[in-house]
Amino acid sequence: MISFSQTVKSLKRYEINFYGNEFKLPSSENYDKTKSSNFLTVGKIISSCPKKGCWVKIITNSEEMFVTFKGYSFFVPKKGISGKNIVVSGKIKTDTISVSQLKHYAYDAEESEDFISKIKHPKITKSIVAEGLAIID
Repeated sequence: MISFSQTVKSLKRYEINFYGNEFKLPSSENYDKTKSSNFLTVGKIISSCPKKGCWVKIITNSEEMFVTFKGYSFFVPKKGISGKNIVVSGKIKTDTISVSQLKHYAYDAEESEDFISKIKHPKITKSIVAEGLAIID
């Protein structure tokens, strides 16, 4: 997994695809996140919306996070990005996802009707509303 400790120079050997607002990739672990209005996080893509590419699920060093895109202003590829490294720039929030929204996401992810019918309770989760992201090959 790409980490903040890797320099931008070392990232030049990778193909980097930006979606949404482009941003500077952090150059070191000492990157001052407080000087940016957005939170930056690094992770690995677990999955993306197979219908429109309007969300991604990522895993960071410590937790799984759901990433949506501000105002649906951009989309990512629907296939072929699982397992790739990602840097996300956006606002992080703790959210309660309603049963209806969980069912909608499950439907988008092409889960079975049986799986969807078993969703009975809202879920408290951390999520990011991304203004931009970089997928690193």
